[in-house]
Amino acid sequence: MVSQINHSILANRYYQPLIGVAMGFLCLWGMWNAGRAGAARLFSRYQGSPVLTHKGMNLSPSDPEVRFGYGVALWRTGQQDEAVKQLEWASALRPRHYHLWLELGRKRSQAGDQEGALAAFREAVRRAPYYAQPRWQLGSVLLSMKRRDEAFAELSRAAASDPNLLPSVIDLSWDAYGEDARAVKQAIQPQTTATQLALARFFANQGETIEAANLFRAAGDAADQDRHALLKELLDAKRFNDGYMLWSSGRVESNGTRQSGLSTITDGGFDTEIDADEPGFGWQLARDMATVRIYRDDNEPGSGTHSLRVDWNGASHPWTSVVSQLVLVEPKVRYRLSFMARTEKVVTGGLPVVTVIDANLDGHTLAQTEPLSSDSSGWQKHTVELVTSDETHAMSIIIQRQSCPSERCPIFGRVWFDAFSLQKLS
Repeated sequence: MVSQINHSILANRYYQPLIGVAMGFLCLWGMWNAGRAGAARLFSRYQGSPVLTHKGMNLSPSDPEVRFGYGVALWRTGQQDEAVKQLEWASALRPRHYHLWLELGRKRSQAGDQEGALAAFREAVRRAPYYAQPRWQLGSVLLSMKRRDEAFAELSRAAASDPNLLPSVIDLSWDAYGEDARAVKQAIQPQTTATQLALARFFANQGETIEAANLFRAAGDAADQDRHALLKELLDAKRFNDGYMLWSSGRVESNGTRQSGLSTITDGGFDTEIDADEPGFGWQLARDMATVRIYRDDNEPGSGTHSLRVDWNGASHPWTSVVSQLVLVEPKVRYRLSFMARTEKVVTGGLPVVTVIDANLDGHTLAQTEPLSSDSSGWQKHTVELVTSDETHAMSIIIQRQSCPSERCPIFGRVWFDAFSLQKLS
């Protein structure tokens, strides 16, 4: 037993120096390899020099980053075929990294190998399906290959991942589909509110107001602010027909039909609620007038179920528009405007009137009624005729007051209006 122990001790004393030497060699070998890898990576960064990057590749040929750097350097010196081979090596050595497949696809595409580029981009998408760039590149190469519908399926997915790409996708589709709004909508397949709004605004700017209106309607209440802003832009630009299409989208009359809007007063009998926050072609009520109160009244209307009542109780500017409506009309046409009114105990130096102005000619007056009486015995019918100019496509019907001797002229009393209508005479 003692002999065996002594033999073991002697053996350990013999092998320990050998183990130490081996470990030392292993450490040196590891340090040497690490140094080679580090030097190879360092050389690979000099992508403007094929000589240095080639040295790096010789030091560490199985390093995909080194292969990538060498490939980029070769490409920059015009050695396209060899550059693509090196990028293929890099992608094969590290297949899970989508950016290597992206760069390989780009270089194949630039070298004229569209099928090869397509394969590389599909692999990039497979490795990173939720990233925007792989799908963008795949869609772009498909588009260059005239595979239009496939292309926009990928480009739309790219925009869904990165909304900053959406304007470019819309522009590309507009050109690719020959400015066909329906085809563009089908290609992009807008599902989110943001996409619907972006496409709606684009269509409106291209004059495709019907498609824009449909998209605003599809976007629901979330689109109201954008729709109102666009409507204001259209009206400020005097694009009244486009504005009406946008404003009237989804609106139907009580008989279930849609109006064209031309020569038609909306809700001339005040029988429906007035949305004070809705711009456009319905009745617009004055805001922030402390001395004026406006509301629908169901007590003894002139026709239908309601009339509009205006209560004046103090000083106000006579020319202020108290109630107004924008109406589409035809140029060079004679019209007759009719309405009913009744007054009660109106005391003022500037009685109420109804004025019609040309919306195209910045407030040019087309017609104005005689001042209403101070106290009528009941409902009275009023009419006024007017002729639109060569440039008139819309006019505003305004309830206001005649001029007063002073800037702020007091008025007290009540006036009811009802049954507004517009008749084309010639």
